[in-house]
Amino acid sequence: MKPKQPLISVVLPVYNVERYIKEALDSVLKQTIQDFEILVIDDCSTDDTIKIVEAYNEDRIKIVRKEENKGLIHSLNLGFGFARGKYIARMDGDDINNLTRFEKQLQVLENQPQIIACGSWVQYFGSHNTIIKHRKNHDAIVAQMLIKCPMSLGCCMLRTTAVKSIMFNKDKIHVEDYDFWSRIAWSGKLYNIPEILYYYRSHENQVSTLYKKMQQQGDILIQLFLYKKIRYDESKFNDVMLSKFIQRKGSISIKELQLFISWQKKILSLNNKSEVFNSKELKNILHTTKRAVIYNIYFVNGFKGINKEWRLKALLKLPVEDFFYVTKKKIKERIKILFN
Repeated sequence: MKPKQPLISVVLPVYNVERYIKEALDSVLKQTIQDFEILVIDDCSTDDTIKIVEAYNEDRIKIVRKEENKGLIHSLNLGFGFARGKYIARMDGDDINNLTRFEKQLQVLENQPQIIACGSWVQYFGSHNTIIKHRKNHDAIVAQMLIKCPMSLGCCMLRTTAVKSIMFNKDKIHVEDYDFWSRIAWSGKLYNIPEILYYYRSHENQVSTLYKKMQQQGDILIQLFLYKKIRYDESKFNDVMLSKFIQRKGSISIKELQLFISWQKKILSLNNKSEVFNSKELKNILHTTKRAVIYNIYFVNGFKGINKEWRLKALLKLPVEDFFYVTKKKIKERIKILFN
């Protein structure tokens, strides 16, 4: 007899997480929704991770043993390929689910067929307790992609028919989730439940700690890829110049600053016609990005080779609203110094 199709396939890649895997699995097995399979994709662990998983003796847990350590992206592609459920729920072997996570995400996906991925807010625990409040609705999520990864893949439930054929890119190591969202965001709606449903363990061996520089470089390439959907003139506004302003570091000239401001105006105008991004959300992102650049120039000294004379010349080239932003802030700084 053919086994019954589970409602949810939980894709759980693991590698040497013996200290945490029991908490992770328990947070799945105790969910208020019990119709699921758990696909544990083992990337050749050398500790007791799999021994702990096997000890559960649970029919819904299926272990996929890889013959060679090939990394997370390979494990994700395997897991998505083996998934039989109507929905795929992602999680990592060192994290913990809120016990109502599946129930609340299912309610969204079952009632709103246009939504292909449902995430939530995330809380770190361990070395720090930061809460990540991801934007809620699709337009805001997609625009947010221009400055950072807008959803935590580990806490997401996805509609299997919408994502099963989309492979994770093996060339996007440590930014595979960000790249994934950048490619599926125009296939359906994305949504984040404004509630903490996932707890992300913070420790010294996590990717964001060990490979921060690589992630930053990968982020820039994804952001440029997204901006290019608006089809601006890449010969006039080249990647090297734009990357310096997106990262807010490097050596810049006054002419490049003017080009950057001109580029922002151009993509806003082009997007009003093409509607790649929601116009209001894009305008907010561009304003935030420009103000961050200007703040970096006049109040942080983040760019290289900028002196007082350079700043004064650049100030006179800024749009009126940005000129007044800088001068008002400088006056407030002076007054604060005088009265302290």
